Amino acid sequence: MARTKNDIPVSRTRVDEPSGEAGRKCDFAGCQQAAEHRAPKSKTSMEEFYWFCLEHVSAYNRSWDYFTGMNQDEIEQFRTEAVTGHRPTWKLGERGDKAWMEGRVRDYHGLFEAEERQSGTANPGPKRTREQRRDLAQLDLDETANLQDIKMRYKQLVKRFHPDANGGAKQAEERFKCINEAYSNLMSSDLA
Repeated sequence: MARTKNDIPVSRTRVDEPSGEAGRKCDFAGCQQAAEHRAPKSKTSMEEFYWFCLEHVSAYNRSWDYFTGMNQDEIEQFRTEAVTGHRPTWKLGERGDKAWMEGRVRDYHGLFEAEERQSGTANPGPKRTREQRRDLAQLDLDETANLQDIKMRYKQLVKRFHPDANGGAKQAEERFKCINEAYSNLMSSDLA
């Protein structure tokens, strides 16, 4: 007879049987009642179960403590991460535009390319001057960007690098100034 972490005597000789099998006996040592309730073996192996009768699963559950062996900081971190289901999160607007700009989101089926070919917008557009290309690069755009692309990208970058959104960080403030200057230059130039 072995004991679990919760000091419940468990018979370790039994093999986990499928839940539909009739005749399963309680895993509590010495109990011959039918086992209808499962309980996880430990917090590190939540897919492995003991099978107990109602009386013994109740005793097991009363003694279960998921946070055994964790310090207060680890418990607080678990509690905070549980709010989002332990999935990664980030601040609003922090990652949304980057995925498109860095090419991580791709049109694998060519749906948008076909649309561009049909509408005739697949051409590279007018030639840009060196200053316009420099200003477009400052906004993380290529020289095929149109007026709508420039305005949309400007709004995204202003939200991201505005000094109020970055706690007055000097680097973000410098980037904000460059973005504003590039946008002003592009708006005052002849963008066809």
